[in-house]
Amino acid sequence: MRCFAVTFVLAGFGGVKIAAANDSSKIASKVAAIALEVPNASWLKPAQEVKPNQKVKPEQKVKPAVAAPTVQGAAIDREPKIISRAEFLQQKPETSAEKLLNSPSVADSPIAQAPETGNSQDLRRQLLIEPLEELRIPAYSPGSTVGVPSAFGANFGDAFVGLFFANRRPRINEADSALSFGFGLGDSERELGLEVNFNIGSLRRFGANGEVGLKLHRSLPGKAAIALGFDSGIRWGDEASRIDSSLYGVASKIFDLRPGNVEDSLPLTLTLGVGGGRFRSYDNTVNGRGGVGVFASAGLRVVPQASVIGSWTGQDLNLGVSYVPIKTTPLFLTFVVGNVLNRNDNNTVFSFSVGYGFNYLGYRY
Repeated sequence: MRCFAVTFVLAGFGGVKIAAANDSSKIASKVAAIALEVPNASWLKPAQEVKPNQKVKPEQKVKPAVAAPTVQGAAIDREPKIISRAEFLQQKPETSAEKLLNSPSVADSPIAQAPETGNSQDLRRQLLIEPLEELRIPAYSPGSTVGVPSAFGANFGDAFVGLFFANRRPRINEADSALSFGFGLGDSERELGLEVNFNIGSLRRFGANGEVGLKLHRSLPGKAAIALGFDSGIRWGDEASRIDSSLYGVASKIFDLRPGNVEDSLPLTLTLGVGGGRFRSYDNTVNGRGGVGVFASAGLRVVPQASVIGSWTGQDLNLGVSYVPIKTTPLFLTFVVGNVLNRNDNNTVFSFSVGYGFNYLGYRY
């Protein structure tokens, strides 16, 4: 009977040898003739030899002597061994696993690890992101009163200048113009603000009359303000006797008629005040009597750059329109029709003014 025997010989992964013979008796001679040697192959032999006629007791177990086999002198563990990443990379430097293990895992990152108690504050500071600064483009609103003071005023750094043209002056039937300028002190948001204004009543008779006014004002929550003022507190010129000094108190508040509309909330500014001097009734003024009068104003910003205004001066009604041509530039144009009801000896007055406000400290609203 012809048979084949195949012998696999491992010698450091040296290769495969195939031996063939006609019968099993020649296999031993073939194996003996093989020059390759399996090093340390004692682990293939049983620890004790059992004779053919020897009986083995049931409780007696033949344990093979398993020694750590070696391949070219390196020990092979029959049970799995846990190795570190560095050891794995040393044994398998060419494998694709190196690329995976070289990339830092989430567990190795400092964010995934629980910080130590002493370094928690440092970690918070490192992860802190500075808030973004909002770039605000200034947008200026038109005026809300004509001919009467408002409780809102200039603060430190604010300044303004205005030029007025009218078809006639009060009680003088001739066209003329006037000049006004002023500045602010203090801070009405935190404490108190003081507005100082200078008026030159006639440019045709420059220096014939002039005055200085003061207004102490305070801003309140909810877009409101209160103020105490002294119009024409200081007077000069030949016509100074015609000008009445006027002490007054006033309050103003802004109501948003469309509060949900960010672009145009349709603000309505209401002003109410009491004062002497030019705010008295016409009868008291003509008869030289003292007393106080009530003045009021309502200004509705119908579009973001224009408002319509109605003001009661204590003697008559003024109507006007205020307009900001360029919303990012504090240039104000105002058209006024004064003494609409002709309740005094002054005829109806038509006037036009150009005003410009700025902040010399560089503050942008």
